[in-house]
Amino acid sequence: MTSYPQIFLRPSKLKALEGGHPWVLDKSIIEPTVPLAVGTIVDLTLPDGRFVARGIYNPVSRIRVRIYQWNAMRPLDDVWLIERLDIALSLRRKWRDAIGNVDAMRLVNSEGDGLSGLIIDRFGGCVVIQLAAAAMMDRLPIIQSWLTERFQPSCIWLRIDEHIAEMEGLPVGDRILQGELPSESMSIVEHGVRIQFSLVAGQKTGYYLDQRENRYAAAKWISGRMLDVCCYLGGFSLAAARWGSPTQILALDASRRALEQAELNAKLNLVDNITFRQGDCFEQLDQLSSAGERFDSVVLDPPKMAGNRKQTDAALRAYHRLNSCAMRLLVPGGILVSCSCSGRVSRDEFAHMLAVVASRTNKRVTIIEQRGAAPDHPVSLACPESEYLKCIICRVE
Repeated sequence: MTSYPQIFLRPSKLKALEGGHPWVLDKSIIEPTVPLAVGTIVDLTLPDGRFVARGIYNPVSRIRVRIYQWNAMRPLDDVWLIERLDIALSLRRKWRDAIGNVDAMRLVNSEGDGLSGLIIDRFGGCVVIQLAAAAMMDRLPIIQSWLTERFQPSCIWLRIDEHIAEMEGLPVGDRILQGELPSESMSIVEHGVRIQFSLVAGQKTGYYLDQRENRYAAAKWISGRMLDVCCYLGGFSLAAARWGSPTQILALDASRRALEQAELNAKLNLVDNITFRQGDCFEQLDQLSSAGERFDSVVLDPPKMAGNRKQTDAALRAYHRLNSCAMRLLVPGGILVSCSCSGRVSRDEFAHMLAVVASRTNKRVTIIEQRGAAPDHPVSLACPESEYLKCIICRVE
Protein backbone atom coordinates (compact mmCIF):
# COMPACT_ATOMS: atom_id res chain seq x y z
CA MET A 1 0.00 0.00 0.00
CA THR A 2 1.22 3.52 -0.82
CA SER A 3 2.72 5.43 2.10
CA TYR A 4 2.03 9.17 2.41
CA PRO A 5 3.53 11.89 4.64
CA GLN A 6 1.56 12.50 7.81
CA ILE A 7 -0.02 15.73 8.96
CA PHE A 8 -1.14 15.81 12.59
CA LEU A 9 -4.63 17.04 13.34
CA ARG A 10 -5.09 18.78 16.66
CA PRO A 11 -7.34 16.44 18.70
CA SER A 12 -9.66 19.32 19.64
CA LYS A 13 -10.46 19.78 15.93
CA LEU A 14 -11.50 16.17 15.26
CA LYS A 15 -15.17 16.78 16.02
CA ALA A 16 -15.39 19.38 13.23
CA LEU A 17 -14.45 16.66 10.71
CA GLU A 18 -16.59 13.82 12.04
CA GLY A 19 -19.42 14.59 9.64
CA GLY A 20 -17.05 14.40 6.68
CA HIS A 21 -16.29 18.09 6.12
CA PRO A 22 -13.52 18.27 3.48
CA TRP A 23 -11.70 21.40 4.68
CA VAL A 24 -8.93 21.30 7.30
CA LEU A 25 -7.90 24.85 8.22
CA ASP A 26 -4.40 26.02 9.13
CA LYS A 27 -5.23 26.36 12.83
CA SER A 28 -6.48 22.76 12.93
CA ILE A 29 -3.14 21.09 12.26
CA ILE A 30 0.36 20.88 13.63
CA GLU A 31 2.54 22.07 10.76
CA PRO A 32 5.07 19.50 9.49
CA THR A 33 8.67 19.96 10.58
CA VAL A 34 9.84 19.05 7.06
CA PRO A 35 8.38 21.42 4.44
CA LEU A 36 5.94 19.81 2.01
CA ALA A 37 5.24 21.10 -1.49
CA VAL A 38 1.90 22.36 -2.69
CA GLY A 39 -0.13 19.40 -3.92
CA THR A 40 1.49 16.75 -1.71
CA ILE A 41 -0.87 13.88 -0.85
CA VAL A 42 -0.91 13.44 2.93
CA ASP A 43 -2.53 11.30 5.59
CA LEU A 44 -4.28 13.33 8.24
CA THR A 45 -3.72 11.58 11.56
CA LEU A 46 -4.02 12.26 15.25
CA PRO A 47 -0.75 12.72 17.17
CA ASP A 48 -1.04 9.11 18.40
CA GLY A 49 -0.96 7.91 14.78
CA ARG A 50 -4.65 7.09 14.30
CA PHE A 51 -5.75 7.65 10.68
CA VAL A 52 -8.40 10.31 10.13
CA ALA A 53 -8.51 10.97 6.39
CA ARG A 54 -6.45 11.37 3.23
CA GLY A 55 -6.12 14.62 1.36
CA ILE A 56 -3.92 17.12 -0.45
CA TYR A 57 -1.74 19.65 1.37
CA ASN A 58 -1.25 23.30 0.52
CA PRO A 59 1.10 25.34 2.78
CA VAL A 60 -0.05 28.57 1.07
CA SER A 61 -3.79 28.22 1.56
CA ARG A 62 -5.81 28.80 4.72
CA ILE A 63 -7.39 25.45 3.83
CA ARG A 64 -4.21 23.49 4.58
CA VAL A 65 -5.62 20.08 3.66
CA ARG A 66 -8.51 19.28 1.34
CA ILE A 67 -9.84 15.83 2.21
CA TYR A 68 -10.79 13.49 -0.63
CA GLN A 69 -10.72 10.04 0.97
CA TRP A 70 -11.79 8.67 4.35
CA ASN A 71 -10.78 5.08 3.63
CA ALA A 72 -7.17 4.35 4.63
CA MET A 73 -7.06 1.51 2.11
CA ARG A 74 -7.81 3.72 -0.94
CA PRO A 75 -4.95 5.73 -2.48
CA LEU A 76 -5.51 9.11 -4.12
CA ASP A 77 -4.36 7.93 -7.52
CA ASP A 78 -5.56 8.23 -11.11
CA VAL A 79 -7.99 5.34 -10.63
CA TRP A 80 -9.64 7.15 -7.72
CA LEU A 81 -9.91 10.42 -9.65
CA ILE A 82 -11.44 8.82 -12.74
CA GLU A 83 -13.89 6.94 -10.52
CA ARG A 84 -15.05 10.19 -8.90
CA LEU A 85 -15.40 11.87 -12.30
CA ASP A 86 -17.43 8.94 -13.64
CA ILE A 87 -19.73 9.02 -10.61
CA ALA A 88 -20.34 12.73 -11.20
CA LEU A 89 -21.08 12.12 -14.88
CA SER A 90 -23.47 9.26 -14.08
CA LEU A 91 -25.54 11.59 -11.90
CA ARG A 92 -25.80 14.16 -14.71
CA ARG A 93 -26.80 11.52 -17.23
CA LYS A 94 -29.64 10.36 -15.00
CA TRP A 95 -30.85 13.95 -14.73
CA ARG A 96 -30.49 14.52 -18.48
CA ASP A 97 -32.38 11.32 -19.26
CA ALA A 98 -35.21 12.53 -17.05
CA ILE A 99 -35.55 16.02 -18.54
CA GLY A 100 -34.16 15.62 -22.07
CA ASN A 101 -31.10 17.15 -23.70
CA VAL A 102 -29.75 20.47 -22.48
CA ASP A 103 -27.28 22.76 -24.23
CA ALA A 104 -25.18 23.36 -21.13
CA MET A 105 -24.51 21.43 -17.95
CA ARG A 106 -22.28 21.41 -14.90
CA LEU A 107 -20.33 18.16 -14.97
CA VAL A 108 -18.42 18.52 -11.68
CA ASN A 109 -19.49 20.68 -8.75
CA SER A 110 -16.52 20.75 -6.38
CA GLU A 111 -17.45 19.54 -2.87
CA GLY A 112 -20.85 18.38 -4.12
CA ASP A 113 -19.08 15.69 -6.14
CA GLY A 114 -16.31 14.90 -3.66
CA LEU A 115 -13.78 16.86 -5.74
CA SER A 116 -13.15 19.98 -3.69
CA GLY A 117 -11.79 22.84 -5.76
CA LEU A 118 -12.79 21.47 -9.18
CA ILE A 119 -15.63 22.86 -11.29
CA ILE A 120 -16.34 21.71 -14.85
CA ASP A 121 -19.06 23.18 -17.07
CA ARG A 122 -19.91 22.05 -20.59
CA PHE A 123 -21.35 24.54 -23.07
CA GLY A 124 -22.16 22.66 -26.28
CA GLY A 125 -18.85 21.45 -27.66
CA CYS A 126 -16.73 23.54 -25.28
CA VAL A 127 -15.72 22.57 -21.78
CA VAL A 128 -14.61 25.04 -19.11
CA ILE A 129 -12.53 23.94 -16.12
CA GLN A 130 -12.48 26.33 -13.19
CA LEU A 131 -9.89 25.64 -10.50
CA ALA A 132 -10.57 26.84 -6.97
CA ALA A 133 -7.80 24.81 -5.34
CA ALA A 134 -4.15 24.13 -6.10
CA ALA A 135 -4.86 20.52 -5.09
CA MET A 136 -6.29 19.89 -8.56
CA MET A 137 -3.56 21.59 -10.62
CA ASP A 138 -1.28 18.53 -10.91
CA ARG A 139 -4.29 16.42 -11.86
CA LEU A 140 -5.27 18.51 -14.87
CA PRO A 141 -3.72 16.08 -17.41
CA ILE A 142 -5.88 13.22 -16.10
CA ILE A 143 -8.97 15.43 -16.04
CA GLN A 144 -8.28 16.63 -19.57
CA SER A 145 -7.78 13.06 -20.80
CA TRP A 146 -11.05 11.99 -19.16
CA LEU A 147 -12.96 14.88 -20.76
CA THR A 148 -11.48 14.09 -24.17
CA GLU A 149 -12.43 10.43 -23.94
CA ARG A 150 -15.98 11.07 -22.70
CA PHE A 151 -16.95 14.15 -24.75
CA GLN A 152 -14.45 14.80 -27.57
CA PRO A 153 -14.78 18.58 -26.91
CA SER A 154 -13.80 21.12 -29.55
CA CYS A 155 -12.02 23.10 -26.84
CA ILE A 156 -11.10 22.90 -23.17
CA TRP A 157 -10.67 26.29 -21.48
CA LEU A 158 -9.05 26.70 -18.05
CA ARG A 159 -10.15 29.55 -15.79
CA ILE A 160 -8.43 30.58 -12.57
CA ASP A 161 -9.91 33.49 -10.66
CA GLU A 162 -7.29 36.07 -9.65
CA HIS A 163 -8.46 36.16 -6.01
CA ILE A 164 -8.47 32.34 -5.79
CA ALA A 165 -5.02 32.23 -7.37
CA GLU A 166 -3.67 34.53 -4.67
CA MET A 167 -5.22 32.50 -1.85
CA GLU A 168 -4.17 29.12 -3.26
CA GLY A 169 -0.78 29.95 -4.75
CA LEU A 170 -1.99 29.19 -8.27
CA PRO A 171 -0.64 30.74 -11.47
CA VAL A 172 -2.76 33.70 -12.55
CA GLY A 173 -4.42 33.68 -15.94
CA ASP A 174 -6.84 31.67 -18.06
CA ARG A 175 -5.57 29.53 -20.91
CA ILE A 176 -6.58 27.06 -23.57
CA LEU A 177 -5.75 23.44 -22.77
CA GLN A 178 -7.04 21.86 -25.95
CA GLY A 179 -8.49 22.90 -29.30
CA GLU A 180 -9.40 26.47 -30.13
CA LEU A 181 -11.83 28.91 -28.55
CA PRO A 182 -14.86 29.79 -30.69
CA SER A 183 -14.24 32.85 -32.85
CA GLU A 184 -17.67 34.18 -31.85
CA SER A 185 -19.66 34.23 -28.61
CA MET A 186 -21.04 30.96 -27.28
CA SER A 187 -24.77 30.45 -27.68
CA ILE A 188 -27.04 28.17 -25.64
CA VAL A 189 -30.80 27.75 -25.33
CA GLU A 190 -32.19 27.62 -21.79
CA HIS A 191 -35.90 26.86 -21.43
CA GLY A 192 -36.59 28.39 -24.82
CA VAL A 193 -34.41 31.46 -24.21
CA ARG A 194 -31.29 31.96 -26.33
CA ILE A 195 -28.28 33.30 -24.41
CA GLN A 196 -25.02 34.45 -25.94
CA PHE A 197 -21.93 34.96 -23.79
CA SER A 198 -18.15 34.98 -23.92
CA LEU A 199 -16.08 32.19 -22.40
CA VAL A 200 -13.18 34.61 -22.09
CA ALA A 201 -14.90 37.78 -20.82
CA GLY A 202 -17.81 36.18 -18.95
CA GLN A 203 -17.92 35.79 -15.18
CA LYS A 204 -16.99 32.46 -13.55
CA THR A 205 -17.20 29.82 -16.32
CA GLY A 206 -19.10 32.21 -18.62
CA TYR A 207 -22.72 31.90 -17.52
CA TYR A 208 -24.49 31.05 -14.27
CA LEU A 209 -26.01 27.63 -14.91
CA ASP A 210 -26.91 27.26 -11.23
CA GLN A 211 -29.84 29.69 -11.65
CA ARG A 212 -31.26 27.84 -14.67
CA GLU A 213 -34.34 26.37 -12.97
CA ASN A 214 -34.83 29.42 -10.74
CA ARG A 215 -35.08 31.75 -13.73
CA TYR A 216 -37.77 29.50 -15.20
CA ALA A 217 -39.65 29.12 -11.90
CA ALA A 218 -39.57 32.82 -11.04
CA ALA A 219 -40.76 33.84 -14.51
CA LYS A 220 -44.16 32.25 -13.97
CA TRP A 221 -44.83 34.53 -10.99
CA ILE A 222 -43.85 37.73 -12.77
CA SER A 223 -46.34 40.15 -14.30
CA GLY A 224 -46.76 43.90 -14.72
CA ARG A 225 -43.76 46.14 -14.24
CA MET A 226 -40.55 44.26 -13.37
CA LEU A 227 -37.23 45.40 -11.87
CA ASP A 228 -34.21 43.13 -12.40
CA VAL A 229 -31.28 44.12 -10.13
CA CYS A 230 -27.78 42.82 -11.01
CA CYS A 231 -29.17 41.41 -14.25
CA TYR A 232 -25.79 40.31 -15.73
CA LEU A 233 -26.66 38.93 -19.22
CA GLY A 234 -30.41 39.33 -18.74
CA GLY A 235 -31.27 35.77 -17.71
CA PHE A 236 -34.12 36.51 -15.30
CA SER A 237 -35.53 39.29 -17.51
CA LEU A 238 -35.54 37.18 -20.66
CA ALA A 239 -37.04 34.16 -18.88
CA ALA A 240 -39.79 36.44 -17.53
CA ALA A 241 -40.43 37.81 -21.02
CA ARG A 242 -40.66 34.24 -22.35
CA TRP A 243 -42.66 32.56 -19.58
CA GLY A 244 -44.24 35.37 -17.53
CA SER A 245 -46.27 38.41 -18.44
CA PRO A 246 -44.21 41.53 -17.67
CA THR A 247 -45.39 44.70 -19.40
CA GLN A 248 -42.13 46.58 -18.83
CA ILE A 249 -38.75 45.51 -17.48
CA LEU A 250 -36.01 47.73 -16.04
CA ALA A 251 -32.72 45.79 -15.81
CA LEU A 252 -29.79 47.17 -13.79
CA ASP A 253 -26.14 46.17 -13.64
CA ALA A 254 -22.83 47.84 -12.80
CA SER A 255 -21.03 46.30 -15.79
CA ARG A 256 -21.31 48.04 -19.14
CA ARG A 257 -19.90 44.96 -20.89
CA ALA A 258 -22.54 42.71 -19.33
CA LEU A 259 -25.32 45.13 -20.29
CA GLU A 260 -24.13 45.31 -23.89
CA GLN A 261 -24.34 41.52 -24.11
CA ALA A 262 -27.73 41.54 -22.35
CA GLU A 263 -29.04 43.98 -24.94
CA LEU A 264 -27.85 41.65 -27.71
CA ASN A 265 -29.56 38.73 -25.97
CA ALA A 266 -32.82 40.69 -25.84
CA LYS A 267 -32.60 41.29 -29.60
CA LEU A 268 -31.83 37.61 -30.20
CA ASN A 269 -35.05 36.70 -28.40
CA LEU A 270 -37.10 39.46 -30.08
CA VAL A 271 -37.79 41.06 -26.69
CA ASP A 272 -38.32 44.82 -26.90
CA ASN A 273 -39.78 45.76 -23.52
CA ILE A 274 -36.52 45.77 -21.51
CA THR A 275 -34.67 48.96 -20.61
CA PHE A 276 -31.08 48.34 -19.53
CA ARG A 277 -29.40 50.80 -17.19
CA GLN A 278 -25.85 50.88 -15.84
CA GLY A 279 -25.06 51.92 -12.27
CA ASP A 280 -24.42 50.88 -8.70
CA CYS A 281 -27.40 48.84 -7.56
CA PHE A 282 -27.75 50.60 -4.19
CA GLU A 283 -27.62 54.03 -5.77
CA GLN A 284 -30.08 53.01 -8.48
CA LEU A 285 -32.54 51.63 -5.95
CA ASP A 286 -32.33 54.78 -3.84
CA GLN A 287 -32.98 56.93 -6.91
CA LEU A 288 -35.97 54.83 -7.96
CA SER A 289 -37.41 55.06 -4.46
CA SER A 290 -36.88 58.82 -4.30
CA ALA A 291 -38.61 59.20 -7.66
CA GLY A 292 -41.66 57.34 -6.35
CA GLU A 293 -41.26 54.45 -8.78
CA ARG A 294 -43.20 51.24 -8.09
CA PHE A 295 -42.90 47.72 -9.51
CA ASP A 296 -45.07 44.60 -9.53
CA SER A 297 -42.01 42.32 -9.40
CA VAL A 298 -38.41 42.76 -8.22
CA VAL A 299 -35.57 40.29 -8.78
CA LEU A 300 -32.40 40.62 -6.67
CA ASP A 301 -29.46 38.50 -7.84
CA PRO A 302 -26.35 40.22 -6.43
CA PRO A 303 -22.80 38.81 -6.61
CA LYS A 304 -21.25 36.94 -3.68
CA MET A 305 -20.97 39.22 -0.67
CA ALA A 306 -19.20 36.96 1.84
CA GLY A 307 -16.03 35.11 0.92
CA ASN A 308 -15.32 34.00 4.48
CA ARG A 309 -17.04 33.80 7.86
CA LYS A 310 -15.67 37.18 8.98
CA GLN A 311 -17.57 38.87 6.15
CA THR A 312 -20.93 37.31 7.01
CA ASP A 313 -22.25 40.18 9.14
CA ALA A 314 -21.34 42.76 6.51
CA ALA A 315 -22.96 40.61 3.82
CA LEU A 316 -26.18 40.30 5.83
CA ARG A 317 -26.26 44.08 6.26
CA ALA A 318 -25.89 44.51 2.49
CA TYR A 319 -28.64 41.98 1.83
CA HIS A 320 -30.80 43.79 4.39
CA ARG A 321 -30.35 47.09 2.60
CA LEU A 322 -31.03 45.61 -0.86
CA ASN A 323 -34.18 43.82 0.25
CA SER A 324 -35.42 46.83 2.23
CA CYS A 325 -35.19 48.95 -0.92
CA ALA A 326 -36.88 46.25 -2.99
CA MET A 327 -39.80 45.83 -0.60
CA ARG A 328 -40.40 49.58 -0.55
CA LEU A 329 -40.46 49.63 -4.35
CA LEU A 330 -43.03 46.84 -4.62
CA VAL A 331 -46.75 47.48 -4.98
CA PRO A 332 -48.92 45.67 -2.39
CA GLY A 333 -49.08 42.02 -3.36
CA GLY A 334 -45.93 42.30 -5.48
CA ILE A 335 -43.46 39.48 -6.06
CA LEU A 336 -39.92 39.57 -4.67
CA VAL A 337 -37.33 37.09 -5.95
CA SER A 338 -34.37 37.40 -3.57
CA CYS A 339 -31.14 35.49 -4.19
CA SER A 340 -27.85 34.96 -2.39
CA CYS A 341 -24.83 33.07 -3.73
CA SER A 342 -22.77 33.55 -0.54
CA GLY A 343 -22.03 30.09 0.85
CA ARG A 344 -21.02 31.59 4.21
CA VAL A 345 -24.57 32.93 4.62
CA SER A 346 -26.80 30.00 5.53
CA ARG A 347 -30.35 29.54 4.31
CA ASP A 348 -31.66 30.15 7.84
CA GLU A 349 -29.61 33.37 8.14
CA PHE A 350 -30.87 34.59 4.80
CA ALA A 351 -34.50 33.83 5.65
CA HIS A 352 -34.10 35.52 9.03
CA MET A 353 -32.72 38.61 7.29
CA LEU A 354 -35.86 38.74 5.14
CA ALA A 355 -38.02 38.41 8.25
CA VAL A 356 -36.21 41.33 9.90
CA VAL A 357 -36.61 43.43 6.75
CA ALA A 358 -40.32 42.62 6.63
CA SER A 359 -40.74 43.69 10.24
CA ARG A 360 -38.79 46.95 9.86
CA THR A 361 -40.55 47.92 6.63
CA ASN A 362 -43.93 46.94 8.09
CA LYS A 363 -44.55 44.43 5.30
CA ARG A 364 -46.30 41.09 5.37
CA VAL A 365 -44.06 38.64 3.49
CA THR A 366 -45.21 35.19 2.44
CA ILE A 367 -42.68 32.71 1.06
CA ILE A 368 -44.02 31.00 -2.05
CA GLU A 369 -40.96 28.96 -3.01
CA GLN A 370 -37.57 28.26 -1.44
CA ARG A 371 -35.12 27.15 -4.09
CA GLY A 372 -31.44 26.33 -4.50
CA ALA A 373 -29.04 25.54 -7.31
CA ALA A 374 -30.04 23.48 -10.34
CA PRO A 375 -29.84 19.65 -10.00
CA ASP A 376 -26.50 19.48 -11.83
CA HIS A 377 -25.06 21.45 -8.88
CA PRO A 378 -25.35 18.84 -6.08
CA VAL A 379 -24.76 19.80 -2.45
CA SER A 380 -22.69 17.89 0.09
CA LEU A 381 -24.45 17.54 3.44
CA ALA A 382 -21.00 17.30 5.03
CA CYS A 383 -20.11 20.76 3.68
CA PRO A 384 -22.91 23.25 4.39
CA GLU A 385 -20.99 25.93 2.46
CA SER A 386 -21.66 23.98 -0.74
CA GLU A 387 -25.33 24.96 -0.45
CA TYR A 388 -24.31 28.45 -1.47
CA LEU A 389 -27.28 29.45 -3.65
CA LYS A 390 -30.53 30.58 -2.10
CA CYS A 391 -33.48 31.78 -4.17
CA ILE A 392 -36.59 32.76 -2.24
CA ILE A 393 -39.73 33.78 -4.08
CA CYS A 394 -42.06 35.86 -1.92
CA ARG A 395 -45.32 37.77 -2.01
CA VAL A 396 -45.02 41.13 -0.29
CA GLU A 397 -48.03 43.05 1.09
